Amino acid sequence: MRTRKFTRRAENSGWLVVRLAATRQEIALCEYTKVELTRESAGIVYFKIVDGNSGFVGQEALLHKKNADLYLSDVGPRAPATVNVRYTGDPAWEVSPFKGRLLQQWAIETFNGTNAQVTLNSVWGGRFTPIPVGVHKIFAPDRSHQNIPTTGYVAVTPGMHGNDVWFPIGLHGGAVPSGRYLHVGHLSEGCITSYELQKWNALYDYLISSREPGYMGKYIGKVTVQK
Repeated sequence: MRTRKFTRRAENSGWLVVRLAATRQEIALCEYTKVELTRESAGIVYFKIVDGNSGFVGQEALLHKKNADLYLSDVGPRAPATVNVRYTGDPAWEVSPFKGRLLQQWAIETFNGTNAQVTLNSVWGGRFTPIPVGVHKIFAPDRSHQNIPTTGYVAVTPGMHGNDVWFPIGLHGGAVPSGRYLHVGHLSEGCITSYELQKWNALYDYLISSREPGYMGKYIGKVTVQK
């Protein structure tokens, strides 16, 4: 029963919760994670987590068959994503309806034929800095970031999904995540933060369905940052 499948989100926040077969621990997998069906027993489908950027690659997990039928797809990811970010002047003050008055480093992000406003930093004093100019790796999502509330953004953006999904960035092509991410929000601690909430779904859908071949689903693509 070695059949390849790819996960889909079961929750609007962007994740599919499954159980590890060995421990019954609940874990979350992002969309387009490759899995390999191994067996089926008593209405339970077992599968090996084949790729991705989580800590669970290589482990066996399970779903009830009705959920496996709903959230495991034959359709895999497409070609790597290409994102461009260009600074737009010096930092400028604005008043976010969610975060208050902030000094934002603005930029324009271009992806898949769409332009969107992003903020590259809004916490200053030397602790955080805007992402540097260069070509950086975009990793597949590592884990759910539901610990950082996004309910306010969801409430004013009908149909928003993937709001708890953050895409790690490897600076200058580094093979280790830098602690910076691509994500939705109005506050940036040196990340590429999607300020135009209504354009987040388009970015999320583009990124999550993209993978670089040959790296076991670890990388989404690249982001080029310019001033």
